[in-house]
Amino acid sequence: MDFLMLLPGTRRVVLEVDGMQHYTRNRGTEPDSAKYAATMSGDRDLKFRGYEVFRFGHDELRDRDRAQPLLASFFATLLDRPPTGPSRVPLSAQG
Repeated sequence: MDFLMLLPGTRRVVLEVDGMQHYTRNRGTEPDSAKYAATMSGDRDLKFRGYEVFRFGHDELRDRDRAQPLLASFFATLLDRPPTGPSRVPLSAQG
């Protein structure tokens, strides 16, 4: 996990920034489906535990002029919407 944001209402947001090492082998020359599968498995595990997971590719954030509007829009949207993930309703209240 690259960044963890603890927001009001027990909302937990994980931000990941993925470079080529997350989905390739041999110094980025070959795709590695096993690495990709392990990354997706980790995402599912975090989501089942109530975290929201958002991934960015390294190339999206490499250039500051390109990254700033992307991140401004992302955070505006993230902070303006309700949390996702498992229901927070206690079992006793779920008729």
